[in-house]
Amino acid sequence: MKKRDTFFVGWSSDIPSVDRRFVLGAGIALVAGAAGLGSALGRLQNAPGDGNWDQGAVRTWTGLLVAAPYPMLRTLDLGGVPRTAFLATSGKTAVRLPAQLVGQTVTLTASLIQRGDHAMLAVADGLDWIMADAQRPATPLELSPEEDLGPVGLTGEILDAKCWFGAMRPGFGKTHKACATLCVRGGLPLAFCADGCGTGEAPVFLDENGRAHSRAILPYVADQVFVVGRRVRVADMIQFRAPISAIRRL
Repeated sequence: MKKRDTFFVGWSSDIPSVDRRFVLGAGIALVAGAAGLGSALGRLQNAPGDGNWDQGAVRTWTGLLVAAPYPMLRTLDLGGVPRTAFLATSGKTAVRLPAQLVGQTVTLTASLIQRGDHAMLAVADGLDWIMADAQRPATPLELSPEEDLGPVGLTGEILDAKCWFGAMRPGFGKTHKACATLCVRGGLPLAFCADGCGTGEAPVFLDENGRAHSRAILPYVADQVFVVGRRVRVADMIQFRAPISAIRRL
């Protein structure tokens, strides 16, 4: 008896063998294609960088409390030499410093956010995260005079320093725009990263007078921009200073 070709039977739960082979092949091809496309797109993305924030590693830090241009701690606890660490809360808001402790040696409780030479301390929640320290370090911790490094034009992104230092991975690009906007709105320090943002340095981004930008900066956060300004060194900190009028969106 001659074998008949398979055909579809509406009331049958069985799928004809020819259709099974087609569905199986198409499924394998789709999975392989999706994996290949994902791998290709992944290679095109910038690396998120080596920033890190171990929120469980809370410890005490001692140093000189500085209020401007952002809350900072000048400390010897990051390698035994004077270093600058920005201060932030555990969330997306700036630290409120006790006015009577500004310019004084203090001990505070915080976890470290670090990316290369960039450091930030996320202070512990509560009211007792900071206290005066009567023992002043023998090594001077005051900020050194400004050193003007000259004019420069940079292409890159204006970001919140906390996320770029290591609180988020990645801490840049369109996927991070909403988060960066909230952090900047909350008063966290700005950083300017160039050349893809995944590697390299990100100087603190200030206005032309070396002060924190106002909220007028918000429309430019996490977008590709070209900025003409000046690089300035203050102790171990590189600053990129430019007015909002010098920012051009690309």
